[in-house]
Amino acid sequence: MRLLLLPLLLTHSLVAVAAEIPAAIEACMKENLPKTTSIQSIELRARDRSHYESVLQADVFLKRIDDENSRLMMYFREPVDIRSARFLIVQKQPANDMYIYMPSLLKVRRITSKKISGSIMGTDFSYEDFERLHGVLSDLRARQLPDEVLNGRPVHVLESQPDKHSGYTRITSYIDKESCIALKTDFYESRDVLRKQMTVDPEHLQNLEGIWYPDELLMKDFRDKTETRLKITNLTLNADLPDDLFDETKLKQAEIPPVSD
Repeated sequence: MRLLLLPLLLTHSLVAVAAEIPAAIEACMKENLPKTTSIQSIELRARDRSHYESVLQADVFLKRIDDENSRLMMYFREPVDIRSARFLIVQKQPANDMYIYMPSLLKVRRITSKKISGSIMGTDFSYEDFERLHGVLSDLRARQLPDEVLNGRPVHVLESQPDKHSGYTRITSYIDKESCIALKTDFYESRDVLRKQMTVDPEHLQNLEGIWYPDELLMKDFRDKTETRLKITNLTLNADLPDDLFDETKLKQAEIPPVSD
């Protein structure tokens, strides 16, 4: 199954697409996919248990290679100590390739399956979360549970079980019937303990060129008592993006396209 949050992070929401899901739900979610590319400018506000807040700014570039595969590159602009850091996901079957470049290390490193649960730059989003958030993960099988009402809005409920490499044992997504955006996603770890929860306030649902996306979402980590608020400050669809931007052999030196705020 694939999670489509898209395009933004296409950040959409964590949603799932699988053979077991009714065609109408799958078709609705696919309508939120960009035809070719998306560019997002995002702000991440990470708050620790003492309420200290750090702010990160990044641009996220996504390019669809074909109907089943995409590539995504995240470029950090702030703070200064991680400026120019880059994170690349190359969607493949059965598992994606992930790479990270840190200016302080002067080299590109591959992220192994043992490290996908690690935090991205101190935020509450792991490398695995980021894959799911952007719809570039296909390790899941999902089943539909009875519909519910969340914050006064009818939602589809999907439950999925990640593979053995995941940091989670179960993921439940509550998908808004109108926009096909996940308004809530619960992430469970061993012993069926709720580890994280991602939520979207319906007031933050936006529509651009027929594509729904949330311009703000919140990820909470209940074990660590931390949270990260992600805001999309700009979203551009179907821009011309060079292939070099998504090439792991050129990750260190690829020129970053200018992004409008």
